[in-house]
Amino acid sequence: MARRKINIQRNLGLRGGSADQPKTESVIDQLSGSMSKTDIGFKPTDQHVYEVNLDRIMPDLTQPRHLLPYDLREALREKKMDPFEVMRQLVLRAEQGDMMALLVLGGRNKGPANEEDDVIEDTGLFALARSIQEVGLRQPLNVYRIDDPEHPNQASYRVGEGERRFWAHHLLVQRGHDEFNKVRCIVEILPEDEEVIHQRQEAENAARVDLPALARARSMSRIRERLNVEMRTKVPGENTIQLPSQRDLQIAVGQKVKSFTGRAIGDRMVRNYLALLNLSPEAQDLAEAGQLTEKQLRPVIRLRTDEEQLAFIKQIIEKNLSGRQAMQQVAPTPPPQAQSSLREVKQTSVEQRFEKRILDAAKTMHSLLSLPQENYEETINILAARASDSQTRQALQSLRQTLEEVLLRVEDLSSAKPVEVTLLSILPPITILQRHLPPEKFDLIDDESLTGGQILDRLFAWRQEDIVLASRLEPFLSKIEVEAEALRAGEPVALPQLKGKKNMKYPDLMVYEVDMGLSIYWAHELLVRRGEEQFKMMKAELVSVSIDDNE
Repeated sequence: MARRKINIQRNLGLRGGSADQPKTESVIDQLSGSMSKTDIGFKPTDQHVYEVNLDRIMPDLTQPRHLLPYDLREALREKKMDPFEVMRQLVLRAEQGDMMALLVLGGRNKGPANEEDDVIEDTGLFALARSIQEVGLRQPLNVYRIDDPEHPNQASYRVGEGERRFWAHHLLVQRGHDEFNKVRCIVEILPEDEEVIHQRQEAENAARVDLPALARARSMSRIRERLNVEMRTKVPGENTIQLPSQRDLQIAVGQKVKSFTGRAIGDRMVRNYLALLNLSPEAQDLAEAGQLTEKQLRPVIRLRTDEEQLAFIKQIIEKNLSGRQAMQQVAPTPPPQAQSSLREVKQTSVEQRFEKRILDAAKTMHSLLSLPQENYEETINILAARASDSQTRQALQSLRQTLEEVLLRVEDLSSAKPVEVTLLSILPPITILQRHLPPEKFDLIDDESLTGGQILDRLFAWRQEDIVLASRLEPFLSKIEVEAEALRAGEPVALPQLKGKKNMKYPDLMVYEVDMGLSIYWAHELLVRRGEEQFKMMKAELVSVSIDDNE
């Protein structure tokens, strides 16, 4: 049966209606009309396939799956580059040996190293473009018609599903195949609620076996944000909203994934995926381009600095390390001999025996010093007589040295005094935000005297307005979310350390700076922002107090 041919100029590219469009009737329409009383096994639908000019289509930059490097995505979002120029830059980087570009285009081996991880086929753009060139585009793109204020008299489109096919066409055009300047698309009307688009993307992503771990983590994060709103409840008799716990959210996310895939994942695995979003944008891009699994990335987040994490991701890709091999490099397994010795003598047992002996010795010395003077001198002489050999004298000397070290350490610990202070007396530690904000945004916060709550309000507003900035803020906000949940649940957390400052003019007032435990401070501010007033006071350790007499 001949395929129905539709002229794109008939109703695409013109913002106006289709009053002048010629009415054509396909073979399928004729067949279904003439056999209306016969079961023919199919019925016409309202979905038609059109050929759309590539320059009329833009990718969806809110898609959880990131194909392009971070800087090219931002240039596209800010309209500093068009898709054609973005692809040209990507090809140029690949020709210069850039690992990220080679992974995206398919110039390097990637994927799991052995049978422990799921097998992922090469999905580079070169392979996809070659397939489209040889056999054609078998599955059209799904695009949504949008209004472009810069071109009010022509239709524009945004990719709904099929971003890789979109970029594969651009790659073919970049290689000189101008016949691929048009791409076959199913055109749909943009839903009034764009959450429908997000849910379609989440369903498609959840069902994909080859979806990289970072894309799956972003999809879960977006599901979690929506569930955080849906699951909140009003506290009876109060004008406050109670938000679900992090564990409840993680369980709900796992169940939501089940509705897409038929298989639920546990809250622990959801937590493992979300932890990957603490990686820097560059590390996320490289890990996603290398299609690394969650198992392979699990040891990466144990590393302290962004540079170490990025270097280790490159090592995993270059050496094709499995998840187990990567973990062994970060946390090596003790050799069999060491394991055997640990079984025979547990370290905790050694520590307990040492502690007991030192405390017994200290009690004995205290009892000795409490004796009357004459008894004390007699006892000392007896001990001195027994300590005539060198081994006993050495043991006594070691005991004295150990006791002195314990006393010195006690003095060090006692210098940090536990305090409970109000958040308003603490200077917000904004240095932690410097890596998550562009310089101009950080300077705005740095120049103004804002409270911690006001700073969080501004961060959440920026996250709502700017999808790229939201991606940069996600690691910081996720970390303080975890800390806030631990505080709310009453879990033991390390007390933050504060440095106090006094002014000679106001000796009764003290201002504090956070020396350690910055995320605990921000977790308190987050809980207060959500209406939990009991967290306005923060328990901490005061490690030092200085006097400022310059003002």
